[in-house]
Amino acid sequence: MNLKFINNKETKNEKKQIWMYALILFTGAFIVLLLTAYSQVKFQNNISDYQNKLSYQEKAKINAVTDFNSAVKENKRLKSELDALRNKLVESEAQLASEEGKATDIETKYNNYTGAADLLVKAQAAFIKGDYVSCAVTLKYDINTTYLNAGTVKLYNELAEECYSKASLLLYREGYKEYKKKNYSTAILNLTRSIEFSKKNEYYIDDAYYYMANSFYKTTDFEGTKRIIGEFLINCPKSSFTKDMKALERKIDG
Repeated sequence: MNLKFINNKETKNEKKQIWMYALILFTGAFIVLLLTAYSQVKFQNNISDYQNKLSYQEKAKINAVTDFNSAVKENKRLKSELDALRNKLVESEAQLASEEGKATDIETKYNNYTGAADLLVKAQAAFIKGDYVSCAVTLKYDINTTYLNAGTVKLYNELAEECYSKASLLLYREGYKEYKKKNYSTAILNLTRSIEFSKKNEYYIDDAYYYMANSFYKTTDFEGTKRIIGEFLINCPKSSFTKDMKALERKIDG
């Protein structure tokens, strides 16, 4: 009886221990399951976060590339517009320079034409006053007949025809006076102009050559002397001064 009782008690104890082990095992398994589930969830979250981060970085890279490409295109567009503006500016400057050049040419021509006309009026006024030398000098040395029109050219020729011979004689007389005063440079100037204004057949022209040649000789300008003697021999071959002029030439050569 006692032995059987002991066995039942032991059996109960064994069953109790088995349930305890089972409970512990179940609890442990449940905890492990919870931990595993938590880890899985955490892992999934981490994966999701990582993926999100990767997605954000990829988007950022794509945006950066897109922005860079857009910036390159915009830069090319702006450069093209800038080049076009520069070309237009160069063309505008060239056109402006051309127009300014035309304006300058027109202004120059205007000044030349008006200047020639003003000088002709000045010469006419001198002629009216009887100042034939000033009239002749202005006509011959100051006025460019290229800038005179048909009407003013006619006036120019009429004045020249009237005053040149008168001025030539006056200049010869002044040149001779200066020669006598030994003002040889002034004598040369007046006698030179006297010959230039003359028709080369006036009675005093050989005299003008003679005194001018001697004026050059007096100033030791022997080249000038020989030049005037040469012109004299051509223009006044029958002059009474021919013998004296040739003698003067031999004096220089000898």
